[in-house]
Amino acid sequence: MTSKLTVLLKKYSIPFLLFVAGIIMLSVGIRKNQDSMFMISSVMMFAAGGISILYSSGKFKPTLAYLVGLAAGVAALIILYISWKSVADTQEYENNYEKCKTLAKQNLEDVRYIQKAYAEMNGVYLSDWESLIEFTKNGTVPYVDALGVVPGRKLTEPERDFLYNDNRALDVNMTEEEAYLLSKWKEGPNWQADFVNFKRDTIQVSLLETKFQGRSYRENRDKMGFYPFSADSLAIIPFTKEKWVMETKDSIKINEVKYPALYIYGKIPFADTKGKNNDEEEMYVGSLTTPDLIGSWEND
Repeated sequence: MTSKLTVLLKKYSIPFLLFVAGIIMLSVGIRKNQDSMFMISSVMMFAAGGISILYSSGKFKPTLAYLVGLAAGVAALIILYISWKSVADTQEYENNYEKCKTLAKQNLEDVRYIQKAYAEMNGVYLSDWESLIEFTKNGTVPYVDALGVVPGRKLTEPERDFLYNDNRALDVNMTEEEAYLLSKWKEGPNWQADFVNFKRDTIQVSLLETKFQGRSYRENRDKMGFYPFSADSLAIIPFTKEKWVMETKDSIKINEVKYPALYIYGKIPFADTKGKNNDEEEMYVGSLTTPDLIGSWEND
């Protein structure tokens, strides 16, 4: 009796365990709403257990077992491909997410730079994309053309008289503004020695050329794998055909002081967690309630 029981255990234990494992996996998969890969694996486990029991009992013909084995092999290859494809798709999705977010960040930083440059000259922000693109392509910004250094000494009495015409103390070194004014006094006693090569002139230069066509900026975009800078693409959310939403206010009051406000926002595809929020993630820069131009990525 004991020997028969031992034979039965050896013959059916593993097939029975496979069969039970398949049932448990199917039950868990249905209750927990597992993905298709889990459900297919559960079915395969259940079928393998059932077939093993039948084969061990002698009720499964060798030819049929061969055919079932062949079918199982084909199914295994299909599952292997599906598994590989799932991993590859996930990796591609994550790569696209990183590319999309990095490019979106770069574009929003560029827009922020342009808007700050415009506001410094005009006191308000550009309110629409057409105006921003036009300013980016054809606008100019002030640039200080500097040559020479401020002399590291105090003012002389003649220089003080020229600048201020009073008797203030000469106990501190001259400032940059004082040096600039003295550089215009060519008849001054120290002009040849200290100011002949001193220059501080503010000139207007092309925003596009100085910021976006410079070598450093172009090399950085190339290093990041971005396409060459295009003002027209600034309004478009990467990997989509949608535009960033741009809102402005000419004036908000903070502690009795008035500031312009800017808020740019939109949803990029490929959410950080796939399947979350419809595979979208919001990015923004600025606020309509404060003068800050902080980007959402700077709060991560």
